[in-house]
Amino acid sequence: MMWKIIHLGVFLFHLSLSLSPNVQYVLLIPSVLQEGSLDKACAQLFNLTESVVLTVSLNYGEVQTKMFEENVTGENFFKCISFEVPQARPDPLAFITFSAKGATLNLEERRSVAIRSRENMVFVQTDKPIYKPGQKGECT
Repeated sequence: MMWKIIHLGVFLFHLSLSLSPNVQYVLLIPSVLQEGSLDKACAQLFNLTESVVLTVSLNYGEVQTKMFEENVTGENFFKCISFEVPQARPDPLAFITFSAKGATLNLEERRSVAIRSRENMVFVQTDKPIYKPGQKGECT
C-alpha cells in the first residue's frame, strides 16, 4: 500500500510539472559582428502563458538600436531579422539586450558581443610553392 501512495505522489508531481512548464527562450546572434555587414538575429520563445512584448536591441557606446519589438501572442514564437552592424569604434565591446515583458512575466538578459572593423586582405598566389633565391615568379 505504501508503494502505491509513493507512485501516486511521484505521478501527480510529474503531472503538475508537465501542466505548468516554464517559459524558455533562445536568442541566436553571432558573438563577433563585422562593421557594415548585414547580419541576422533570431529569437524563439516556448511555453508562453500570456501575451508579451519582445524587444531585442543592440547597445554600442551611447547608441541604442532597437533591432525589433514585437507583440507576441500564442504559446510559441520564432522570428529572425536582418540588421546592419554599425561602424566599429576603438572599443569593440557592445551589448545585446533581450526583454520579454507581460502582465506577470518579466525576462531580461544582457550579453556582450564584439564589433570589429573590416580588414582588407590581399592574397597572392604564385605558379609554384617554393622559390630559390634570385628566381622570378609569375602571379596568377
